[in-house]
Amino acid sequence: MANTKAAQKAMRQAERRALRNRAARSSVRTYFKTAAQAVASSAAEAAEAVRAAVRALDKAAQKGIVHRNAAARRKSRLMSRLHALQAPQAAPAAAAPAAKTPARRTSTRAAATGQKTTTRRATTSTGTTTTRSRRTTSS
Repeated sequence: MANTKAAQKAMRQAERRALRNRAARSSVRTYFKTAAQAVASSAAEAAEAVRAAVRALDKAAQKGIVHRNAAARRKSRLMSRLHALQAPQAAPAAAAPAAKTPARRTSTRAAATGQKTTTRRATTSTGTTTTRSRRTTSS
């Protein structure tokens, strides 16, 4: 039991906050469960349910009801499930050729202008290896 008036007041405040946090945490869990069920059953309104759950998680994390890393982890899991659900629908669009990497673009540009690209590897004092490209004109 608290010995001082200040300690007694702190206990009363903690009790009130615990009740408020319990209600908020419960609503966050409800949003999360409905979103998870919507994504699992491939419902049409899955995106809207995930959006509502993410909003509730952000608010709870901002107020300190849920730890921010826990909120981020739950949001990440929901979003990955949602994207996995939407991936089969976006598969025909993904059949387009992949974008070239910057190194390929450089060599293609060099070939188009008649330049030759040489690659040189260098090791720094910290032990990391860096790659440097150098273009030279061909004669």
